[in-house]
Amino acid sequence: MEDPMRNTDVTSPGPFATVANDAAHADTRVTGVGKRSALALVDWLFSALERRRQRQALSGLDEHLLKDIGISRTDVEQEVTKPFWRG
Repeated sequence: MEDPMRNTDVTSPGPFATVANDAAHADTRVTGVGKRSALALVDWLFSALERRRQRQALSGLDEHLLKDIGISRTDVEQEVTKPFWRG
């Protein structure tokens, strides 16, 4: 008869594997929140800076190009005067 204590099958998790796994990764879950927040902030910042860059490029277009894309100088001025953080 085989001794149950000598079961060395490492492919099947034991009854406490979930508890141990959760405990081992608890700190990762907590710090992951901070990482996600930091990444969201960086993403927002890059989006805001890209919006600012596009508005500056739009303000540099001449009347002929503005007519080609179907907007007026007044539309451009309204867009350009928005703060960089507003979409």
